[in-house]
Amino acid sequence: MRRLRVASLLFLGAGALYLAVVPPARREREAAEQEHRRVLEEAQRLRVRLASVSRLSREGLEARAADGAAAVGALRAAALRATDGVYVSDVEIAAGANPGGAAAGQCRVKVRGRLADVLRVARRLAGPSSGMLLSSVTLAAARGDVILEAQAFILREKP
Repeated sequence: MRRLRVASLLFLGAGALYLAVVPPARREREAAEQEHRRVLEEAQRLRVRLASVSRLSREGLEARAADGAAAVGALRAAALRATDGVYVSDVEIAAGANPGGAAAGQCRVKVRGRLADVLRVARRLAGPSSGMLLSSVTLAAARGDVILEAQAFILREKP
């Protein structure tokens, strides 16, 4: 009789533990899957935007600079405008002149923050008013935040 009680208590304890742990974990997993899908959809939208900007640049609506110094200044200013008023942290902007080739300058922008804020920065960087063309955009999750790393360039003016 005593063994039956102990077995019953263990069984009820296991059931209570199961009900306390499994349903919340499932809800958390479903929320994480939905967030992952939203991030993938936004990344796809950014790829489409990048393709659109690339198409526009081939049609003559290009961002251009006279020389490397002008390109670096324009790229830094555009990156700063993209992050202005948006709550992001760990902002890194690295711009440099490109002495040869079609690009007058290149820029790398890295920011960390909430998904909505990081995507706002990405939208500003990809916008035609930024004056830069994006070559790559990477989104990564890190401890509850999202890290955006974008590579951009500005073309050299035709002589």
